[in-house]
Amino acid sequence: MTDVAAILNAHHRPMPGIDEDALVIAVQECLNCAQSCTSCADACIVDPSAAHLSRSIGAALNCADVATAVVRVLSRPSAYDRAVSEAALRSLIEACRVGYEEVRKHAAENEACAICADACRKCGQAGRHLLSSLR
Repeated sequence: MTDVAAILNAHHRPMPGIDEDALVIAVQECLNCAQSCTSCADACIVDPSAAHLSRSIGAALNCADVATAVVRVLSRPSAYDRAVSEAALRSLIEACRVGYEEVRKHAAENEACAICADACRKCGQAGRHLLSSLR
């Protein structure tokens, strides 16, 4: 069991109507995506040709910030609000889509971008799966 699963399972007030496995996967993918996007943006910033990477840097940082916010929202079962969770997940899905589309343009020449694009894709999928389980 991961720490994410353990802490969510240890909470005394589970979130009503949420697939707990999908929740754990979404939180884990958000954490992975936030870290990957932050590191990718940092790698792009120091790239000698960073000027052409500005859209990718911005998209990666936006995705990292949204993913981090979603982790925080989904990690507070006592403050669970379905509408807020749905809105957060929709924002995540869009941020991951934009991040993936922008960063993958540079994946062939930049390994960090390839890793980041994959993390965005997986995070978006996990967000979509969790969102569909809320309905």
